[in-house]
Amino acid sequence: MLGERYKDKFKVGQYVQWRAICRNEDYEETVKVYQGLITNLRAVDVGGRAVWYADVLKNGGGSSLVLISKIRKLETN
Repeated sequence: MLGERYKDKFKVGQYVQWRAICRNEDYEETVKVYQGLITNLRAVDVGGRAVWYADVLKNGGGSSLVLISKIRKLETN
């Protein structure tokens, strides 16, 4: 499965961060940083292959399905 080597590095409840490239109507890009808590780790069928994703509860509300290789842990006290 794609991303399987990353799934053992994360656990439900960990605080993580990831980035996404956003483009406006003029195709100018900005990088947006998101943070949140992992609520679930799961394999999703993408084009006939299983790929590992994390369900993340974002700061400020809402949730996202994030490719597990794109997130990183944040240290908390």
